[in-house]
Amino acid sequence: MTKNDEAISQIRKIRHIISLENGHNPQKLVNYYIQLQKQYPHLIQYKEQQTKVLESSVQQGIEAEGQK
Repeated sequence: MTKNDEAISQIRKIRHIISLENGHNPQKLVNYYIQLQKQYPHLIQYKEQQTKVLESSVQQGIEAEGQK
């Protein structure tokens, strides 16, 4: 098993434990993750932020291409 396989295996174990603690109930899992988002908002990177960064990078690339 490679290092990456071990990391993925550990993540799967943790996810299984979290699911078990929530009775393998999808709604309870969603609520659990929502509470984590509220508790640690500074650790969550939302899609909107990712999109803005990507759009900015693309625009910079277009402008740089136009300057050649």
